[in-house]
Amino acid sequence: MQPYPLRPSPLPDPDVVFRPSRRDIDPSTGEPTAHALWDRHEWQPYGECWLWCGRQNVEVTWIGPVRSSGMHASLYACRACLYELDQRVLDANIRADARTAH
Repeated sequence: MQPYPLRPSPLPDPDVVFRPSRRDIDPSTGEPTAHALWDRHEWQPYGECWLWCGRQNVEVTWIGPVRSSGMHASLYACRACLYELDQRVLDANIRADARTAH
C-alpha cells in the first residue's frame, strides 16, 4: 500500500523517459550531445518523484534542496518531470531575453 495516492499526471505522457530538446542533439550526427540533459544528473534506480507526477519506484535524480514552512528536504524528480521543468526554465529564459532585447 502506498502512503500517498498517485495524482493524475499533468504531463502529456508520464511514461516517456527521453524527449530531447534541440540543444541536446548534435545537428550533424543526430545523436545526443555530451551535455544532454540526462547526462548531467546521477540517477537513482528507485525513488519518489516530488514534482508533478508524484510517481513512486521510478528512476529519479536529486535536483536540489527545497524549503517549505521553515523545513528543508531533498527534492527528487523523474525524467519526465525533469524534462518538463527544464523546458519551463528554458521558456522563462527565452521570454526574459526577449524582454531585454526590446
